[in-house]
Amino acid sequence: MVDFAARLAQVSRVFLPGHMQENLQSVPEALTRPRDMLYQGATELMRSGDSWVAVGSGERDGPRHHGDPLWPLDALFGATDDIVEVGTDAIGDVNTTHYRLAVDLAAADELLTMGIEMPEGPFRRLRQLPAEVWLDDVGRARLIAIQNAAGNREVWKVVEFWDFGVSVAISPPDAGEILTPDVTDLQRIFMGDT
Repeated sequence: MVDFAARLAQVSRVFLPGHMQENLQSVPEALTRPRDMLYQGATELMRSGDSWVAVGSGERDGPRHHGDPLWPLDALFGATDDIVEVGTDAIGDVNTTHYRLAVDLAAADELLTMGIEMPEGPFRRLRQLPAEVWLDDVGRARLIAIQNAAGNREVWKVVEFWDFGVSVAISPPDAGEILTPDVTDLQRIFMGDT
């Protein structure tokens, strides 16, 4: 659920480390459960029982955290001129045109008032991240895939959008309602003990 005007996104997300994705049978069940997440600017919050827990330490008025599902939209501000039309595809029940391009995060950072948070990786690589976008007939992004730099692994950030124009109500917690846990608290929360 996204409120673009308020820069808010609330999603359900599974936190599964890359090395565990290869052998899901060895992953504790608690790690495969979706977590309710709330993103506002660089603030990343996770629901734990009746509370919200600060997972990151970013500012609400700062650039979006690169885990934010809206981050790829910000990254597209750095689209380079070498856009190639790949063809047409159906995303859900919507016909789209598929494009392949590169994204320059430094260029996006210059264009965005709040800037953009950089994922890990060498700066040179972050100037030419491969991306793919599927646009509907009125030019709305239905699917965006951007390759994040992640050391020597190829990791893609993929986000799909649907139900445009639907009224949403996301109520972020006040600062006093947000818990700031230590590492032990986070381990307990991720293992299912709230």
